[in-house]
Amino acid sequence: MVDIAAISGLTSSLKATSDIAKAMLGIRDELLIREKAVELNAQVMTAQSSALAAQAAQAELVERVRQLEQKVVELEDWEREKCRYQLAEIATGVFAYATKPGMEDGEPPHRICARCYQDGRKSILQGISRTKNWTKLDLLVCHVCDAEIVLASHTISISSAAVQASGRSRTLW
Repeated sequence: MVDIAAISGLTSSLKATSDIAKAMLGIRDELLIREKAVELNAQVMTAQSSALAAQAAQAELVERVRQLEQKVVELEDWEREKCRYQLAEIATGVFAYATKPGMEDGEPPHRICARCYQDGRKSILQGISRTKNWTKLDLLVCHVCDAEIVLASHTISISSAAVQASGRSRTLW
């Protein structure tokens, strides 16, 4: 006859074996899940790093576009401004850009430096006089590129030099 106690013990043992097997599967699955979670975290961190790099590159591109747009505006402004001037001979063989008639735009007549004009900027020439080696020079000077244009030169007599030195109109000789 079948011993009920033996069957009950067998059932109990099989159930315990089944529970142990399930627990072992659970442990194995948990380890796999942890490994996959670590791999997933590494991939997320790589993706975040790539996203930050892409964002930095985009910010650089946005700044470059802003700079280029500013440059376009400056070039367009210069194109409009330079149309107001024409090359003029201001002394024999000496050239500068002068305002075209009717293009003064409320400004007094003036001349701008030819070198600066070619470089894309407006620099108004300033008139000055300088004395050097008994010669008075009438110059136009560009304070941006330091160009000097001699308009006229006059030899100074001793009496003229004395008047200039003293600041009065009497002759020392």
